[in-house]
Amino acid sequence: MRRLPYSLLFFAASIIVFVLQLIPVTGVFLMLVLAVLWSVALVNAGMIGVALEAAAGRVSRWWLVLPLAFYGGYWAFAALDHITLWRLTGSYDAANARVVTGFDPASQALVFEKDGSGAWLTQNYALPVVYSVNANFPEGYLSHRLMDSEACKRARSPEAQAAFVHAFGFHDGDAVGSRHLERRFCSLSMPERPDLPMVRVMQQESRTQVGSLPIRRTVTTITMPNGRRFELLGGVASPLKWLPMPMMGCGLNSGAAKWQCFA
Repeated sequence: MRRLPYSLLFFAASIIVFVLQLIPVTGVFLMLVLAVLWSVALVNAGMIGVALEAAAGRVSRWWLVLPLAFYGGYWAFAALDHITLWRLTGSYDAANARVVTGFDPASQALVFEKDGSGAWLTQNYALPVVYSVNANFPEGYLSHRLMDSEACKRARSPEAQAAFVHAFGFHDGDAVGSRHLERRFCSLSMPERPDLPMVRVMQQESRTQVGSLPIRRTVTTITMPNGRRFELLGGVASPLKWLPMPMMGCGLNSGAAKWQCFA
């Protein structure tokens, strides 16, 4: 019976690949061949290999502790992440379900304090127009409308574009594979100040962590013309995937103009 499993060589290979990535000359080539992902396959292959060698009796059964601790500990943390996400989703949905603003697009103007989802809302909901604050124009606002193809053609004239009237195409469909370029309509934007009482929408993002789960939390504050405020909760969470994916590598950080490594 051997003292050490041959599968430990997978871990050694992973370390060697990481060290080679620390050196920019070899690291650039390895970055092009996605070496940062190699450790995912190498570490998992090592853990599974150790388990198989121990189970087959080629090495001591005590070596089973290594993969059991690795996968058991990882899956425990992954399960906690998914439970936390499930609880947060339920609490956010319950809080949002209680929000009833009474917004009326016929008598009120929906205004985003920053460029937000205005164009997307007019593309997907029966909203005649949505506005966003824009200090680059004397009007102080941009309007966003869904227009038919004939109006889109007129909006693409040099005269319209000189007046900052722009028509944008967009893709429609729910799933990625079924999305297609919408040819019947376009999104029209132009400088325009709302005439109706404004319902203002402001979104604020913050990064936080609940337990071990990292969250990018979004709070959407809706302020009605009478000053009454409502809050909608949302965000993006990144729970651990069920398959361990340990990554080690380096890459060029063009923003900071430096060779940057991580594990």
